[in-house]
Amino acid sequence: MTPLHPAAVPDTLAAALVRAREAACLTQGELAERSGLSVRAIRNLETGHTARPRRQSLLLLAEALGLPSREAGRLLRLPRAGSPPAPPEVSIPAELPAAPRHRLVGRDALVADLTAHLARPGPGHGRPAVVVGPPGAGKTALVLRAAHEVRGRFPDGQVFVDLHPVSSLPVTSDVLVRRILRSLGDAPAAQNPEEARARLRDALSRRRVLVVLDNVDSEAQVRPLLVDGGPSAVLVAARRELAALPDRFGRRIGALDRQDGHRMLADLAGIARTRAEPAAALAVVESCAGLPLAVHIAGLWLTARPHRRVGELAERLADEGDRLRSLHIGDLSLHASVAACYRLLPPPLRTSLHQLKPVHGDFGVEEMLARVTPSRRLAVDLLEELLHRQMIRAGRPDPHGRIRYRLYDAVRLYVTHGAAPPRPRPLHCP
Repeated sequence: MTPLHPAAVPDTLAAALVRAREAACLTQGELAERSGLSVRAIRNLETGHTARPRRQSLLLLAEALGLPSREAGRLLRLPRAGSPPAPPEVSIPAELPAAPRHRLVGRDALVADLTAHLARPGPGHGRPAVVVGPPGAGKTALVLRAAHEVRGRFPDGQVFVDLHPVSSLPVTSDVLVRRILRSLGDAPAAQNPEEARARLRDALSRRRVLVVLDNVDSEAQVRPLLVDGGPSAVLVAARRELAALPDRFGRRIGALDRQDGHRMLADLAGIARTRAEPAAALAVVESCAGLPLAVHIAGLWLTARPHRRVGELAERLADEGDRLRSLHIGDLSLHASVAACYRLLPPPLRTSLHQLKPVHGDFGVEEMLARVTPSRRLAVDLLEELLHRQMIRAGRPDPHGRIRYRLYDAVRLYVTHGAAPPRPRPLHCP
């Protein structure tokens, strides 16, 4: 439909609705059917007889008319018939980084689940959507793709915050609250932490805002954004399980299987090149352990070097000692991704990882007792914490019913070849 450009915006909400409906070639009856409002309600809005229209009604109309988020927000601020002129326009945040340009192979079902949850109105809509996975699993790409799919349903803005940029310390919950308030136009934001949190809850309960948080490391960073029954939504890419977060909509992601990893490499490097050297292409995917970030970097490396054979990259990645550093191009680095997660670990967990690195393959409580600590209870607690922090994965129980674990391959490489061992100190549960 014709955009409601500021220079062409009608004087009142009633006139704007008539113009938008006619531009969409809809009758009042057809618009009523699309929006779920009654014909009478729409007629009263278009004639100016409804002095104080409900915000939710206007949001439903904007969605039914297919208005982009900025135009929908502008529609909400138009003066009603007989009312004084609207205050100056408040900037609507549109902070989402660009959506991934490449196909997210093997993630279609996950994107569909996330978008369905975020777009679902009514009870349960306020549940935060949390994506968790090991370093390099593609959490950021997944949440950005889902966020772009639903951004039109959040006309009051989309806010994006990276809570742990590589070059700085993690963002605390109080800093995060003030940061989001500034994005929503509350400047200067309240300096008192409790007042700031109250203002943010009030804003999110009245406005349709999508908040996307990347590199979340604790429930405390998310909790201030939770509003029961509000129209806003929260989407999180987390580095660890947020088990204490109430009623979260959680999805776990991990490595791609061999077929999807090969398909992703072919998408980036070209089908002709991977078909010409199928064994080498498979070796590259296996060296990447199916991690989407690693395969993505490998594909970009080949794309930037059309004169090089796939086999040359396979030979480079065959050297485990230099594999992590070889998986680097531009500002993308698997080594940096793992290092960022490793640096957040408490010392006992770092020590445990270094003491486990000589173990080849699966391990369990018995190996922890032999190498890490004589306390069975502490051994179990350390394993659980490493699991929640996405450093290890759980496999199938052995014939005796004992759970077996394994280091994620990128973590194993980093601990073995990239990280300096921590100073010895007594172990305790983190």
